[in-house]
Amino acid sequence: MERLSSLDNARATLLLLGVLFHASVFVYLYQKPESLGEFLLVVFTHQFLHVFRMPAFFVIAGFFAAYLLQTRGPNKFFQNRLQRIALPLLIFWIPLGFANSWSSQGAWLTGRSTFDVLPIDFGHLWFLYFLILYCVIFWAFSAPLRKLLTQRVSPHVFLLLLAAAFPLIPGVFDQEGTLATSTRLFPEPGLLLLYFLIFLSGAIAYHQQDGWLTFLKRRAVLLVALLLLSFGVFFVIQDWGVAVTPWIYAASVVSGTYGVLGLFLRFATKQNKVFKFVSDASYWIYLVHLPLVFFLLIFLSTLGFGALLVIPLTTISAIGIGVLSYKLLVRHTPVSLLLNGRVYPLR
Repeated sequence: MERLSSLDNARATLLLLGVLFHASVFVYLYQKPESLGEFLLVVFTHQFLHVFRMPAFFVIAGFFAAYLLQTRGPNKFFQNRLQRIALPLLIFWIPLGFANSWSSQGAWLTGRSTFDVLPIDFGHLWFLYFLILYCVIFWAFSAPLRKLLTQRVSPHVFLLLLAAAFPLIPGVFDQEGTLATSTRLFPEPGLLLLYFLIFLSGAIAYHQQDGWLTFLKRRAVLLVALLLLSFGVFFVIQDWGVAVTPWIYAASVVSGTYGVLGLFLRFATKQNKVFKFVSDASYWIYLVHLPLVFFLLIFLSTLGFGALLVIPLTTISAIGIGVLSYKLLVRHTPVSLLLNGRVYPLR
């Protein structure tokens, strides 16, 4: 259970880091950088978080998918994934698409209508769409996958092969040379494949916990050191056109993804009541945070604050509003059954 608590803590933290990530990504839509140093610091922040945040989340998702498939069987696994992933996407996709459009355009200030067109992509909920597709594969091929996942796979070899193959998969890089995001109804096949391999590694880790989780704990500091080194080099040379740049970035993604998880497995094995509450709230916070982020970025920018103040204020405020709304609207209502698997009694 300590291991599960470690990954639960990691999952909550990664989701909450998404608020900081989006605040730093979108801040310059609403204000100009005050200096080159400020601009580089903000870009460094969102590029660094992007290296490991979603890949590590998909490793955890694969781990728990394998756990559910193993302990509940294919049919109950599929039913659980429909309730916890597919149904939230179906419910929140259209309303949040409108809310994102409305808030990002500052319609609350300008009065300009942004409700003319239905959302044509999944926005920040793209990861739920990917997870649904992966869980369908796990459900449909549960028997052969179970045999495959129990075959011994060395984490050393897997990580090296993943880093080597990453840049060879078409469509995995965006225009900045960083990990792409595919929010469309028909996702980029290469990116879908890359995240599936990462998701699959989490399932392998579940079935081979002694080897994989021990490796991640023992090598956590080394992997994070490699992350800092490789990403630092990438950040400096990313615009130089050096041929090995994609592999340097791939090294930072792989070392960061598994190194960060190793840190949680090694140092965050307990879960107190406060963090358990935040962990339960993190799914809801991530679902609803982006319209809040847009709203706060615009509002705080109009007050004349610089980006280095707007970003943390937006992050803290959005998480605070998310926690409060979770307590009032979700935790003691049927929505909690949808997102957390249970409704907590009101005390």
